[in-house]
Amino acid sequence: MNSIQRFFRKYFLSTMGLLLLFLSINIFLALTVLIISYKSSSAPKLPVAQLAERITESNGVICADPQVKKILTENHCWAMLLDDNGTVLWDEGMPEPLPRSYTATEIAKFSRWYLQEYPVYVWEHPLGLFVTAYPKGSMQKYNFSMDSRYLSSCLLGIFVILSANLLFMLLLFWKNTHNVEKAIGPILTGISALAKGKTVSLEEKGELAEISAEVNRTAKMLQSKDASRAQWISGVSHDIRTPLSVILGYAGSMEDDSSLSSDIRNQAAIIRMQGEKLRQLISDLNLASRLEYAMQPLKKTFINPVELVRQCISDFFNNGLDPKYGLELDIRNAADSPPIEGDHSLLTRMLDNLIGNSIRHNPEGCQILVSVTAEKENCRITVADTGRSADAALLKKLNHMESIAITQNDKGEIIHGNGLKLVKQIVKAHGGKISFSTNTPRGMTVTVELPLYIPAILE
Repeated sequence: MNSIQRFFRKYFLSTMGLLLLFLSINIFLALTVLIISYKSSSAPKLPVAQLAERITESNGVICADPQVKKILTENHCWAMLLDDNGTVLWDEGMPEPLPRSYTATEIAKFSRWYLQEYPVYVWEHPLGLFVTAYPKGSMQKYNFSMDSRYLSSCLLGIFVILSANLLFMLLLFWKNTHNVEKAIGPILTGISALAKGKTVSLEEKGELAEISAEVNRTAKMLQSKDASRAQWISGVSHDIRTPLSVILGYAGSMEDDSSLSSDIRNQAAIIRMQGEKLRQLISDLNLASRLEYAMQPLKKTFINPVELVRQCISDFFNNGLDPKYGLELDIRNAADSPPIEGDHSLLTRMLDNLIGNSIRHNPEGCQILVSVTAEKENCRITVADTGRSADAALLKKLNHMESIAITQNDKGEIIHGNGLKLVKQIVKAHGGKISFSTNTPRGMTVTVELPLYIPAILE
């Protein structure tokens, strides 16, 4: 799953989360309204059972506790006690217009609903039926009766409808997300390709055709600028070669002229060495530019990795390696290694830069071990020295950054990162990998993995 798919999956999941949050908030608000409405209700709540217990009979006289009258008065209610024949035996605050005797039918009616618009509640009493009534209009009484199967069907139907609506909303969200991904996915892919320096050509159609056209125009502009920069670097490099060759030639002649003083010959030697560094820097810059903009075609041949490394080390010895540097080769695990398919000159340049890097950064001398190992489908070439170690911050930059920033050494001399950048580009052009690590107990280790050429076996 690429980053674009992860983005839209996250977008869809976040939309689902928002929908669930929306439903949860609405349910919470509905419950809050119900609770607030219930608590703010001003309808009186009489303890009917307790009031009934406070009404007693003594020697044929019905008496009521004083609390009964107090509670009824505070709640603006009235009460009465009916015997089994429907006659009022006792009352408190009962309105005068109301009758003092009721039939069984009338009792059945008002016990569930209203007594002349007074909401009433009843409670069984030893002497008959205790009745309490609220003020007119203070309460609403409803009575529902429903078939159990009908109620179950209604609840199931409501659940199905809500579930169907929720599923339908999710499907709509998914469809819209898919449409957005389909429209914007190529644009994001194109932008990602631009960041990697690749060619981009998007179809300019649909609702986002204008954005696609802008991406295409940006890609062409960047490609044009890159090509101009590469051509400028190549031109400058070519123009510098001739005067630089003249400088090196005269400096060499002066260095070898025994008729000159030793001071002048030493100065000529310094000019020659610095000129050689400048020529190497220009060569690295030109080659790095051509590799970066795919202007350097690879001349691939089948190369024996052991012979490649052996020849490179021999060149260092033949060119006069300083005795303070020990250069060794370990090929014990790659004697019968399959060949590498690559550009011989570029791979040689890669090894020269890696070994030269160990030499340049350790002026006090060090031991350098170059080993070749064949592992399944890859050839591993390791250059390890016992010189200066790199800190964690530098190792992170070396392993993750495409280029290395310009720094200074202990002497204040400028150190360019073009050499390592060129090494990374050569490894990348050959489909390999490179990593940097600290050597034990001290020093630096660079590991390059290149794919071996293993022809397919035809059955």
